[in-house]
Amino acid sequence: METLAKNSSIIKLKSKFFLYRAFIYASFLLVPTWLPKLFPLTPLLQIILILFYILFIASQWFLLGKEIDHRFKIYYKVNSSIDRISYRLVTGKTAMLLYFAVLELLPKDIIKHFYWGTWVVLGLFYSWPTRGKIIEDTISMQLIEFKFLDAFEKTVLGIILLFFLFSIPKFPMIEDIEAIKLFLDPSEKIHQIYWNFLSVNYFPFQKLPQLYKLSWCLHFYFVELGSFLLIFYTFLRLFISRRTAILGVFALISSWSFPKILGIQVGYLLSSTFSLLWIWSTLWCIHSSTYRSGLFIGVTTLWGTIVNRDLFILGLIQLAFIYIFSLRDKTFWFKRQIFKYASFGLIPALIIFISSFEWTYHFTLGRSFSILEEAVKYINQKAFFSLSIIGLGLLIIAIAKSHIPFTKQWGVEIDRMKKSIGMILILCFYQLWTQTALMETFSLLWIITFLSLLPLEWPLILIRSNRSRYNLVYMIYILICLLDSHFEGRVKIFLDIITHKN
Repeated sequence: METLAKNSSIIKLKSKFFLYRAFIYASFLLVPTWLPKLFPLTPLLQIILILFYILFIASQWFLLGKEIDHRFKIYYKVNSSIDRISYRLVTGKTAMLLYFAVLELLPKDIIKHFYWGTWVVLGLFYSWPTRGKIIEDTISMQLIEFKFLDAFEKTVLGIILLFFLFSIPKFPMIEDIEAIKLFLDPSEKIHQIYWNFLSVNYFPFQKLPQLYKLSWCLHFYFVELGSFLLIFYTFLRLFISRRTAILGVFALISSWSFPKILGIQVGYLLSSTFSLLWIWSTLWCIHSSTYRSGLFIGVTTLWGTIVNRDLFILGLIQLAFIYIFSLRDKTFWFKRQIFKYASFGLIPALIIFISSFEWTYHFTLGRSFSILEEAVKYINQKAFFSLSIIGLGLLIIAIAKSHIPFTKQWGVEIDRMKKSIGMILILCFYQLWTQTALMETFSLLWIITFLSLLPLEWPLILIRSNRSRYNLVYMIYILICLLDSHFEGRVKIFLDIITHKN
């Protein structure tokens, strides 16, 4: 009888949730878009406002990805709670990219109404909890993994955020959007769909040329590079402990090569970070234990094709790799379902590939030597990366002699490691055939960092029972990463940016 009785408490909870969510939603959208029109802003305030706007946009991608999961009834196994966040961000961003790219084809006067109308509809939809469970499913619950961080891990995470903020590169002092496109994509490989997406995504700043240019540049840094670091953490969690994974992200971002690449070769950012997304999404699909994960494979292929049309073939290779290592013992129905879900992204990716097709494939063995030289340069620039040579040796021993006791004490899953090494070799060979930056700059950085962490994981596991010694070793490696991070150089560049110095 109690369940049948009228209960107004849920209405109060929903109303409170709606008002709270709507206020935050409106604040993150309207304050960054209206404040610059009221009075002139300093460069620092411009960066802060655009960062707030980017956080708002990213939250909408996450909620859209979450809604896609709900509509398609996608339930999958995850290794880390950050896996779920990364997957939904990529899915939501790609879906919104296609929608905004279509809006850009409309007349300019109509785009304004569709842009604001989209956020009003989404705001009402996401703010009113259509399901009671939404009230309990807060953002803090999505970040539950960080709830269990100890003092050392929280300190390193804070330092990572500090380094990420102060590693913003200098952008050219130009406001012409075509020149900005050429700066961000000197090889002109990125499809027009991506530029259409950016145009609509930052529509409120179009009448403010300086802010409009800055929003595009900061999108490349905070969104694309931030996603890369987030996915790198989730990739590391497939092999090593949470504490070592956090140290790995810090080792990568504290490398002086990190800001130097951004200052010289920012145009290769999207292509060079795709290798990590490709490998991680493949492992994620194999580990997820559901045919509906094929949707993410299609999304990954679509994103890669937009970034560079030559990366479409990798989507087909990815499906073949999953078929060999994950679908052999599955039924025909299961295989058909995973390909059906993947087609949501594969079909538009194929259309983009055919519409911009140009045969540029040629084998160049000489590029492999230049890539090796670049890798050696990165290792020489950071002492921590010298561990990558030891890590590569340990990896070869573990794969060749997987039955020895050392591999059991190491704690690294050898079968998953073999798959990752196989995919890295596939990407290296693919790099030799295509004119892409697939295995350059940031790709080399994350691989070197990953190899450097492997010899560190073993001793940390052995001394884990001795908490004081464990913390001492961990702190030593933090200091090693800090000593050659050139943090003062990053601060100088950041100060030059906010003071308008060339």
